[in-house]
Amino acid sequence: MPMRINNKKIFEYTLATGVAFFIGVFTTMYKIDSRLWNEEINKAIDIETRALNYSMQDCYDWQDIEMIIFGEIQE
Repeated sequence: MPMRINNKKIFEYTLATGVAFFIGVFTTMYKIDSRLWNEEINKAIDIETRALNYSMQDCYDWQDIEMIIFGEIQE
């Protein structure tokens, strides 16, 4: 006896899977980057990354970069 395809069941399963997928993606993104909702978080890794990726030029040295990014010379 061949299995009959029920379009209503397929739609319900697709809808349930889509909702579960959306909830999972939203939860993951919320946990990864909570700064979207809390702008007061200033992570140290962001400051260090900014210092390391600051483009070097002839008109300033590393101490100038520390003053720009950290506000003081790091010892």
